[in-house]
Amino acid sequence: MKHRRLSLAVLALTPLLAIGACDVIEKITGKAGETGGRTELSSVPLDARAVSGGVRPASEMAALLAVEPVMVAPGEIVVGAKVEEQLDDSARAMGLASNLVNRLRLGGMSALSELPADVLVQVQLRAEQSASVIAERAANQVVQRLGVAGEVEIQPGGVVKIDLTSNDRASPTTFNRFAQEATATPEATAEPAAIPWTGEACPRVVNAQTLSADIELATRCAVSRLQSSGQFEYVDPNYIVTVEMDRLPSWAGGPKQQPANTPAQQPGQTTTPTTQPAPAQPPAQAPATTASALPNDPLEPLQWHYRARGTGAGQSPGGAGFEAFWVRANQTGSRQIRVAVIDTGLDTRHPEIANSPNVAAGIDLINNVERAGDNDGVDTDAYDVGDRCGAQPESSYHGTHVAGTIGAGRTNDRVGVAGGAWQVTVIPVRVLGRCGGELADISSGIRWAAGIAPAVLPDGRQYPNPTPADIINMSLSVGVACPASMQAAIDAAVARGAVVVVAAGNKAAPARNYAPANCNNVVVVGAGDEQGNLSFYSNFGPEVDILAPGGDTFADRDGDGRPDGVLSTRSTTTGCYDPAGNGGAAGGQTCFYSFLQGTSMAAPHVSAALALLASQTGLRGRDLETALFTRAISPIDPAQCRIECARNANATPIAGDTTMCMRGCGRGMLDLARAADMASAAPAGGSTATPRRR
Repeated sequence: MKHRRLSLAVLALTPLLAIGACDVIEKITGKAGETGGRTELSSVPLDARAVSGGVRPASEMAALLAVEPVMVAPGEIVVGAKVEEQLDDSARAMGLASNLVNRLRLGGMSALSELPADVLVQVQLRAEQSASVIAERAANQVVQRLGVAGEVEIQPGGVVKIDLTSNDRASPTTFNRFAQEATATPEATAEPAAIPWTGEACPRVVNAQTLSADIELATRCAVSRLQSSGQFEYVDPNYIVTVEMDRLPSWAGGPKQQPANTPAQQPGQTTTPTTQPAPAQPPAQAPATTASALPNDPLEPLQWHYRARGTGAGQSPGGAGFEAFWVRANQTGSRQIRVAVIDTGLDTRHPEIANSPNVAAGIDLINNVERAGDNDGVDTDAYDVGDRCGAQPESSYHGTHVAGTIGAGRTNDRVGVAGGAWQVTVIPVRVLGRCGGELADISSGIRWAAGIAPAVLPDGRQYPNPTPADIINMSLSVGVACPASMQAAIDAAVARGAVVVVAAGNKAAPARNYAPANCNNVVVVGAGDEQGNLSFYSNFGPEVDILAPGGDTFADRDGDGRPDGVLSTRSTTTGCYDPAGNGGAAGGQTCFYSFLQGTSMAAPHVSAALALLASQTGLRGRDLETALFTRAISPIDPAQCRIECARNANATPIAGDTTMCMRGCGRGMLDLARAADMASAAPAGGSTATPRRR
């Protein structure tokens, strides 16, 4: 584990600083047996069982693995104020001992045990305010000396955002990453613009006129000057981050399709979701707090990823052992465990999610109105209005699929799919919108989710997270070194007691090249297929901590006639079919469940597993993370991580075999079956095993 800087000691205050096959056929047909009985698919209405996703042609693989350019929001830069330096002054101004920082360095939290929580809150807030004002002034000076103008805005948590596009003299030429695809639709001009980020150095001699005509150059030079000034904790361009789900360029073209239960928003319409009635279904059965049998959700037999690991009846070589845990541990979770999903938001009109007791109030932190697509900026409604980009005909509803795997919907209700945790509290944090999301919003999302910094609403009101998260899931990535602003937010969340789970990335490349997988203090999840092997698309390397089911929609290795993707909640009108019949679903049918693949799908399995372990053991934070690695993983056979070198130029050749290569895929496979029979209490003194930290 890396040595932590003093800033982490200060961040330790944050708990107090929060403001406020045959077996497959048998299971599908509902025959009784070890499953405890099943709901027959034919007895469930079509709209509660139709699924989307077929086995895809191998010809699409290359397009999925193509490296995308790194993009940034034009002219936007994120800097961090030096809050730590203001703590002593803040304490002194409040009549407290002025050696606050030294006391933290020497004694940690115990050295401050005599101070009331509200006093510590005020010390931190005062220091943030002072440091932010200093950083704002310094940022203005730097950009003015560069000869450009812009807006500098103080944000919560000691963050300052710079926007150079407000310069009236500038005539920036913007670059849209989806420009070629977007030409087929009149909406192309409405997509949020972004510029390529090359990371090239700023020229030693450059004039204001040149900078005013080239926003990319202006951004690079401003970042360089801000960094060299030494007046900020960190300086980052405002990178554009994308979801870790495969979206083919061939999606471009065709009319926009809107799921039947999520009507397109009209101009001026508010974003408050109107709950739609759930599809006709048998009387719902309230989820039990414990389980002596598998859930009665009719599509759960298609969720191979929840099965016990193995090759016998009712097992899957790539399963994560959830079914064994539910039954043998007699444990399905607790709503006292909170999991924040930092993603595209949540489709709260989805029939399995609408009015679900497993969903808490969330937040929409997308500041750019155009990117948000909901006619406003930051608000308290995390409803996913979509993230379409260019000519893509549908939105991904990525966050809804991720949250469904964790357990946002109702499980054991004789409808649709099951979630990993039957009882859990999912907190949706919307930071990804049209064409991705911005680093500044994502970092704010991490801080808000952990209860560290509030959101600031358009009217100036502060809105803290009323239910700070124990676990934070981030199924997203950008191909850069870990941005310092993101690392600072992650460090703060971990100091607050949260476990941060992230996707390794989907480019069959070293995870070290993608953030947040290359950040410290995170659990990095690689994707496994139905056979338990590292999926062809998954990033790999020593940064990967654990392998979990991410699926492979290009294969049907279990022979059930369906793709080996991960099945979860998601509304779509593409590729719908009825799994109880031989034909496709009726034309225009909306499917509420989809097979998808990706490390995005793997990460929420780990988040759900952590939620179940937290419920079983009462552990939180580092102790909970340790429990995951000591109780809930199975060894990985090196053969599971091998690949033909010709198929992956990024992998490492095996000594003595020039045709086969290795890809590091973690210390083990997620396997909750191993934790099923363990005692509910933590071992005395805690585990001696320490999760790997980079």
